Amino acid sequence: MTFQLPTTCPICQETLAPDRSLDDHLVGSHTHREVVSHFVSEYDLTGEPSVAD
Repeated sequence: MTFQLPTTCPICQETLAPDRSLDDHLVGSHTHREVVSHFVSEYDLTGEPSVAD
């Protein structure tokens, strides 16, 4: 039996129940705009060229 660490939402920092996937949480709890904004801001922090450039 393997031990799996709890999943935490990168947007709201909520720890998800073991039977709930991150995909289900993101779709059910956050708007598309929230999800996109979060991941675009994370991409910008990596120092990679902006998508807008």
